Amino acid sequence: MRIHLFEFEDQPWFPRRLRQAMQSYLAVAYRVTPLPKLWAEQLASLMTRGQKNDLLDLASGAAGPVPMILDELHRLGFHVQVTLTDRFPNPAASPLPYWPEPVDARHVPANLCGIRTMFASFHHFQPDDARGILRDAFERRIPICVFEATSPTAAATAILIPILVLVLTPMVRPFSWMQILFTYLIPILPILIFWDGLVSHLRTYSVAELRELTRDLKSPDYAWQMGKLQPGGAPFGVPYLIGRPAH
Repeated sequence: MRIHLFEFEDQPWFPRRLRQAMQSYLAVAYRVTPLPKLWAEQLASLMTRGQKNDLLDLASGAAGPVPMILDELHRLGFHVQVTLTDRFPNPAASPLPYWPEPVDARHVPANLCGIRTMFASFHHFQPDDARGILRDAFERRIPICVFEATSPTAAATAILIPILVLVLTPMVRPFSWMQILFTYLIPILPILIFWDGLVSHLRTYSVAELRELTRDLKSPDYAWQMGKLQPGGAPFGVPYLIGRPAH
């Protein structure tokens, strides 16, 4: 059963520099998982070789796994262009194109086009808001892909997060003395990232809950696909949801 506790990153009052430091760590953490490859393989089913494929990433943070996913898609032979968006835009965190204005994932501006993606961010939204995100894509007949890196059945693995923060922080780029200070000398970041990581597991929608979110979004010309992806060697699967116009 999903438990929606608070995450520090979600709070409007949370210091911007700390939020950016947490997002920068997460972008590095994805490099040691097989998830970007698995997600790219799922995205490829919505794309066409030989033409430009546009992605519109929602709730992007510091871009997270997006650069790695693009590399995988290019390796698979797809020409892809992405635009990052967020409620709290962080353009300095990534060389990828980043929409400079805040974007509400429930009401995406009509001038922002492309296959919508959400990587490890859907769990941040309460059910009404999550349903609103899916409804906006459904009503406009726009493909949307929701991928999670967490699972409610894997919450116990969050105990490893502080160790990973200590090990992976030197890989964060661009280098920041603030990141080093609040990781090793004043260990605020390991505590914050541990808490938000644990809560992310507890907040993640199960496949059954994803099915319930789409229950009223039915049409012969739009199809929903959902299930679990199994990262290599992991004892648990992570949920995903894909909505696409029928061909």
